[in-house]
Amino acid sequence: MKSYIFDFFMLFLAVFCGYLAQWQLENSGEHRRERQFIQSLAEDIKKDTSVLTVYINFNQNRLYYCDSLQGYIRLTGNPVESNRFYDYSRELARYLRYFSTDRTIQQLKNAGNMRLIRDVEVSNAITDYDNKTKYLNEIDQRLIGEIGKYRDLLVGTLDLEDYDTQNPQGSFMANGIITKGNPGYIKMNSEYLKTYYNQAFTLKTFLNEVLYSAEDLKKEAVLLLDLLQREYNMDKPF
Repeated sequence: MKSYIFDFFMLFLAVFCGYLAQWQLENSGEHRRERQFIQSLAEDIKKDTSVLTVYINFNQNRLYYCDSLQGYIRLTGNPVESNRFYDYSRELARYLRYFSTDRTIQQLKNAGNMRLIRDVEVSNAITDYDNKTKYLNEIDQRLIGEIGKYRDLLVGTLDLEDYDTQNPQGSFMANGIITKGNPGYIKMNSEYLKTYYNQAFTLKTFLNEVLYSAEDLKKEAVLLLDLLQREYNMDKPF
């Protein structure tokens, strides 16, 4: 009888130890994957902060050009020559899209890997960062729509045939090209100028919202990166 009990105990102990070894192996593997995801996420965030800096500076300049165009309209009343008007308007018709480096966050969400992030504070911070990124993408898209309306307005009032006779084909609105001559007007009066003024006003509203969101996201990125470095001792090798 004692022999059976001993054999049963040894069998139970072997199974239990095997379970512990398997659990330890899986836990060690998941811990390693978690740290790999965190390292990848930190690299993505660093790229995002660099892109956000360029994006913020670009749109801040667009905001200045809105003020310049509105000031020009107020001062001239009904401009005869189009040079300064075109120079300001050309800048307002340009845009720079914001694309985040979301490869790691998408992997965490789509494959159910968020469960690997054991720290609740880190998990919540990643979710908040992702939500703010989505919001910036949404209002960035709305800004592009408003810029499209401005482009349509510009094309409807400028004589682009006149422009093509003076400049290389395809140079209209292009970056880094010094034009040989600016287009004249097809039509321009106080009513059209008021429309331009109002459109610049609308662009300023969207630009301010985009800038606020982008600056907020950049702050969030810095805080999240600091949290990851602190919680995961990222100065140490993985």
